[in-house]
Amino acid sequence: MFCPRCNARSDERFCRKCGLDLQIYAELAALKQEVEYLRKQVVSSGLPVQEIAAGRAGPQSSDGAGGQKTPPPLPPRVIENGKKRHESDPGSAELAVGQKWFLGIGVLILIIGVGFFLKYAFDRQWIVPAVQVSLGFICGLGLLSFGNLCHRRHLRGLDVGVGAVGLGTLYLSGYAAAQVHHLMPGGLTLVLILVTTALGASLASLWASQALAMLAFLGGFLAPLLLDSAQFDPWLFIGYLFILTVGGQILAHTKDWRHLYAGAAALTWLSLAVWSQRDYRKEWFPETFIFTQILFVGYSVMPFLRAVIRQESGKSQGFLLAVFNGLLCCWYSATLLDYQKMPGALVSLSYTIVTLGLALLFWRRRTPGLVAGWLIAQAMVFLLVFWAQTLSVDWVTVFWSAELVALYWVAAICNDRRLLFGTFLIGLIVVGQYFANALIIFFEPAHSLAFTAGFIARCSAGLSLVGGLLFVSWLDKTSRVGGTHQTLNRGFEVLGLLSLFGFVNLELYRFTTQYMRNIELAGVSVLWSLFAVGLMLMGVWMRRKAYRVSAIVLLIITVLKVLACDTAEVSTPYRILSCLVLGAMLVTVSFLYYRFSERVAGK
Repeated sequence: MFCPRCNARSDERFCRKCGLDLQIYAELAALKQEVEYLRKQVVSSGLPVQEIAAGRAGPQSSDGAGGQKTPPPLPPRVIENGKKRHESDPGSAELAVGQKWFLGIGVLILIIGVGFFLKYAFDRQWIVPAVQVSLGFICGLGLLSFGNLCHRRHLRGLDVGVGAVGLGTLYLSGYAAAQVHHLMPGGLTLVLILVTTALGASLASLWASQALAMLAFLGGFLAPLLLDSAQFDPWLFIGYLFILTVGGQILAHTKDWRHLYAGAAALTWLSLAVWSQRDYRKEWFPETFIFTQILFVGYSVMPFLRAVIRQESGKSQGFLLAVFNGLLCCWYSATLLDYQKMPGALVSLSYTIVTLGLALLFWRRRTPGLVAGWLIAQAMVFLLVFWAQTLSVDWVTVFWSAELVALYWVAAICNDRRLLFGTFLIGLIVVGQYFANALIIFFEPAHSLAFTAGFIARCSAGLSLVGGLLFVSWLDKTSRVGGTHQTLNRGFEVLGLLSLFGFVNLELYRFTTQYMRNIELAGVSVLWSLFAVGLMLMGVWMRRKAYRVSAIVLLIITVLKVLACDTAEVSTPYRILSCLVLGAMLVTVSFLYYRFSERVAGK
């Protein structure tokens, strides 16, 4: 071979001219070719990733005499990059459109066509109604059988498409038999639809098709709504929903189909809400209320029990849905109770006790921390509802602020991003609830805006809100509980400062309305100037540019307000007060910039 350094030809291990080890160079060149070959195979997906990772057995595999060995497995990062490149390949997008999108659209069009055909046959009265319906059921079952045949012959995609058309035909035939020709009573129709849904779910399980399962349950949940559900006995309707809900949960968790799980929950609530709005009567309260609590257990408690039983410490599947489902159960239970205050509060308190008790049990036994954390978070949400149903507006804010700190503590210990984000959302809700009720003062008559009336409750609410937000920001910034999340703690810090600014302005408005109406504009200017100087001092001391910039912006706004409003609207003494205070504050800020110029510059 030729020496790569001096281009001299040599048949020995070492180059005669420069002494380079040619055997090592040859092995490195072969290794480079092998790596390049494996990279191309991963990118093009010519072989399964598992086969590539395990080592390709080919002409260069280990052979006792040859001395060459099977190459080591690729690092996981390389395999993942290969998968991403393959998924982002334009050819993959084209295949997805050609295989999945066209299949779904074609199935939908075929189902619509079958529906039009049946309607046309009904209108023309080609055959008697009983024969029409029978032919529809026969065609539906035939299509399902043909889909099963396609599946056995590994015609993937065609089997699901044909099966979907068969299910649609069965659902349409059942609808025609009950609603158009009135050949079957309501109870028998529900049983028939239930059998059709079970058949579709069974085929979906055998074929491992989540899309077919979702179509089957969609038809099952929507069927009683399309039919005249008023003709159903309430126990029959509730039992029907119960069977569909349990069946959807079992299939979703057996196959790990998350979309089916969430879709079944949404369809359950849709069916229940439409039925309640359209056909519910007060004498049906017991069965409806019981079913609501079953939904709470099924979607808000069972996901955590399953996670503990399976020891899934790193998964939070269904936990967020559990929180939303619990809130819906609280709302629907209160609706069934005609929004009576104490019974609705007792329902939310019961949910709190159940979820918090499970959380403490799992926490003490050191079962997966994520499960206990999400259970505590869910209990906190139910407790928020309980306080809102039992306390006055101001004291609700006090308890909500305390819960905000506790919820952050749990989220930080679990180090779950979704829980932390949920904590920030709760913070936004608390701030919005406080100011939505506080700003009502601008729509009330002046004589009702007494500063002294409810002063303690208002101060407790405002200061607890500000303190809770800033305390959470400090806990996160100093890593007192878990890690530091810069975006989160700054978000809470901004919310806290804005809440403080709004609180003092509202209290000043109440004070001037009761005691000194003519000093209102000047008092606001003085307050804004003092707040801006406070921000500037904090910005200099903490070396926070955002504080200093905010102070400058607030001072500029205050200057414009004084020049445009105060000098024209208020009397001369208060006009003088506004100008003197604002001028003094501007001079103070200028002095701070001169005095602490090096600190501001970060030196």
